[in-house]
Amino acid sequence: MKRLIVLLLGLSLTFGFAQLQAAGKSGKNKVTLVAVNQPAASVIRNVAGQTGMNFVYSSEILQDVMINVKLRNKSLRKSLEEIFRHTDIDFKIDGRNIVLKKRPRGIDVSRVRQRHSEKPVENSDTVVLEEVVVESRLEAPTVETSEIGAKKLSVADILNTPSLFGENDVLKALQLQPGINGSAEGMASMSVHGGNTDENLFMLDNVPLYEVNHFMGFFSAFNINAVRYIDFFKSSIPAKYDGRLSSYLDVRTKSGSQEGHHGSAKLGLTSGAINIDGPLGKNTTYSVAARRSWFDLISIPIVALANSGDEDNKISFGYAFIDLNAKVTHRFNSRATGFASVYFGDDYLKSGSEERWYQNNEIFDKEDYKVHWGNFLAQTGFNYKITPAIKGEFTAAYTRFFSSTKEKYHIREYLPSSGIGTPSVSETKSFQNTKNNINDILLRADFDWMPDESSRVRFGGGYTLHRFLPACNYREFSTATSSITVRDSLTRYHANEVNLYIEDDWRISRKLMLNAGIHGSMFAIDGKSYFGYGPRLSASCRPVENLAVKGAFSRTNQYVHQLQRTYLALPSDQWVPVNGRLKPQSADKVAAGIFLQSKNNVYAFSVEGYYKWMKNLIEYRDEYYLMPPLQVWDSQLCSGKGSARGLDFKIEKLAGKFTGHVSYSLSKADRTFPDKNGGRTFPARFDQTHSINILVNWNLNRRIQLSAAWIGHSGNRFTMLSQVWQGPDVGYYWGDESMLKAGINNYRLPFYHRLDLSMSLKTRRGFWNFSIFNAYCHMNTVAIVRKYDDESHFYDEFGGTYYHDSKPVFKKFKFLPLIPSVSYTWIF
Repeated sequence: MKRLIVLLLGLSLTFGFAQLQAAGKSGKNKVTLVAVNQPAASVIRNVAGQTGMNFVYSSEILQDVMINVKLRNKSLRKSLEEIFRHTDIDFKIDGRNIVLKKRPRGIDVSRVRQRHSEKPVENSDTVVLEEVVVESRLEAPTVETSEIGAKKLSVADILNTPSLFGENDVLKALQLQPGINGSAEGMASMSVHGGNTDENLFMLDNVPLYEVNHFMGFFSAFNINAVRYIDFFKSSIPAKYDGRLSSYLDVRTKSGSQEGHHGSAKLGLTSGAINIDGPLGKNTTYSVAARRSWFDLISIPIVALANSGDEDNKISFGYAFIDLNAKVTHRFNSRATGFASVYFGDDYLKSGSEERWYQNNEIFDKEDYKVHWGNFLAQTGFNYKITPAIKGEFTAAYTRFFSSTKEKYHIREYLPSSGIGTPSVSETKSFQNTKNNINDILLRADFDWMPDESSRVRFGGGYTLHRFLPACNYREFSTATSSITVRDSLTRYHANEVNLYIEDDWRISRKLMLNAGIHGSMFAIDGKSYFGYGPRLSASCRPVENLAVKGAFSRTNQYVHQLQRTYLALPSDQWVPVNGRLKPQSADKVAAGIFLQSKNNVYAFSVEGYYKWMKNLIEYRDEYYLMPPLQVWDSQLCSGKGSARGLDFKIEKLAGKFTGHVSYSLSKADRTFPDKNGGRTFPARFDQTHSINILVNWNLNRRIQLSAAWIGHSGNRFTMLSQVWQGPDVGYYWGDESMLKAGINNYRLPFYHRLDLSMSLKTRRGFWNFSIFNAYCHMNTVAIVRKYDDESHFYDEFGGTYYHDSKPVFKKFKFLPLIPSVSYTWIF
């Protein structure tokens, strides 16, 4: 607690000093930046950070506006002229505010000028902008929408978040938002409002991805060099989305620039990345982004050093991931644009050990373990403006998730002779291969209709052909005298899924907004059809200009589930469909909140409360590990219900040299399964009562930006097996321990907290990034391990028995220490 108080005091002092710095340097409005096909909102955010100016404009002005510009130490006015040169946006500088507005149609952009103190002269080329009512800045303020729990992230938001190993990550940036918790130490996967990690739908350009993690969850599969922007929803869910219970995240990738070939190359301690985009003709562009880790190369000297001290014991290890995004976009005319894109993500992990002993190293124990998993996605899309008020997006895609695990053992054991004669040797070999994959073919059409200025109707639908392989096992076991081979009868499931939706975002008046819609779905598998419907309703009332009171209800359905054994994102976790006695999961959620924006749109405050009921949740039975290994997968499962409720608080500063937020969540989540825990209700795995996130970004000057993030939350739930049954000692071997049943998630790990720091230093051709993960090196407890305090074993030669006289103890397993990293990004 003392550390927390000191940290908060330090942040407060930093805030005050930053404000003084901003006030003292407000006159030095020089801008330096490079933007290559970046969203206008991201570019404007960068300018606001460098100059401390506030931007005000109507929310739709910057929609779909992309910027290409290079600025070096230019004045604010010159910079804005360059930024908006090839757009239909004009600006007006009014004190500390910059007002943006659409130019009147028919005006030659090169001849437009601003005059703040003059009136028009007839037949003049001069145009005077009308005064603009301040409606929004950067992103639309929360008081301006009917949404609850929605967040739009730009690339700048992600880059401004401190990172592990220098890898700026989409999901870790989201983890700093209230109500979103990381699953484990340093992991990119997340739990939203008490849900499991598989209850979040991740999409790449409107197409689902099933596995979005590299390196067991330390990094997400989204390369920010390929990202345009991200839409995230957790409470008021648009009717377009369904298929998961907790949240929806749609990552939109960027198209190439028509103004020349541009890109960047990044070199870090653990990975490297490169991206390039440009024209392929008059109306065609391309964009390519690739990333690869080199943990496999880093591990070579480490493994060699570990093996150098013992000739009889060897270990091996290697891991690498790669991902690739490629996109080609063609503009047919002013109304029609098409694109084709490919995503590929691949992880490969291998480890092994070898132990030799006895005469001439003839007795040994070898173990090899190989895991391979990843995603492949190919899609084509077509955007068409049917009328000035209606536009459509048509998508066809193929997406695949795959994983395989191979285990190989080779053991030669020394068996002492019981009488006169030579000792014998026993040799055993075993091999196991497990596979799990999903193949989807998807067709969908989405329409956006604006019948008038007060209404926006979205509707559409889609069809998906699923092919599931939940589990396929192959095993070989052999000894010197016999061998056994066991193979699964290959069971694949084909399923058809249909979705339809419609919603209306209706601005009834300036003080009252309403969003109403419904999502219908059908999932057919093995001759059975399941139907789901998801009504959606959210409303906002503004009693005063800068205050909104909101409420929302949503029902979501889920037909595909991931079976998880640990907090890690492991490739052995199976994706399975509903089938047989299992029913689709569903969740009903109500949310309400108060949202406040300062008059200058610089500060914002929100408080949101929610309650969620979940039905037909699926988990492993308590005794699933006692079933035969090749038992039909669904016999190991059971279904139950759950609930989650809580309050989310957030206060943030949105503009100026000093930005950031402080959020706090108070929450509770539980589960009840008739076939688990004796039917008694137990805490959910991600039941974290308290969660605190603090993010601070400080644009010290045009070259240096400092960022700090402090994360603190109640420890994850953990099943403590406090009692065991000790088996009898036999000969050379002492009895094995069998854990006795305990209450599920009966123990909470200690409070988790850490501080991450980063600094970005701009150079003439790029920028350096220096970061420190867990800056004050607080080693957080991630598990409790049962060990013995004294391994004192001895052998009674006369009695022929082993004895051990040690006491069992529980010890905390701690994971990541302070980790510094550095990377350089070259922009060309």
